[in-house]
Amino acid sequence: MERIQFIEHKGKKILLEDFSGMKPGDEFAEVLAEARKIIHSQSKSSVLALFDATDAMYDHDTLDQVKEFSASNTPYIKASAVVGITGLRKIALTAVSKLSGRDFKVFNSRREALDWLADQ
Repeated sequence: MERIQFIEHKGKKILLEDFSGMKPGDEFAEVLAEARKIIHSQSKSSVLALFDATDAMYDHDTLDQVKEFSASNTPYIKASAVVGITGLRKIALTAVSKLSGRDFKVFNSRREALDWLADQ
C-alpha cells in the first residue's frame, strides 16, 4: 500500500498522507520526505491534503520532523484535514499548527475529512 498518494473524491484530487500505525524511526522520516517531494512538485496553494495519524506514535524527534514538514509545505497547501487525533496528539497538532501558521481541520473519519476537502 502506498502511504503517500493522490486519490480522487467527488471529482477532487486529494493527497492522502497515511501515517496510520507508524512508529518513530527511519520509515516515518522516509514517508515524510516522500510526501514533501510530492507536495513541493505541485502548484502553490493547490494541494488538498488529508493526514491520517490514526494509531501513529510520536517521539520528540518525530514531532520536530512533522513541524518542519508542515511549515515547509504551507505555501503549497490549499486545505488540510487530519484524522486520528486524540489525547496527547491534540497537543502535538496545536504545536504543529502554531509553527506552520496553518489551521488543520480535525475529523473523526476519513470520509468526513474527504467530504470537507472536496468542498474546499
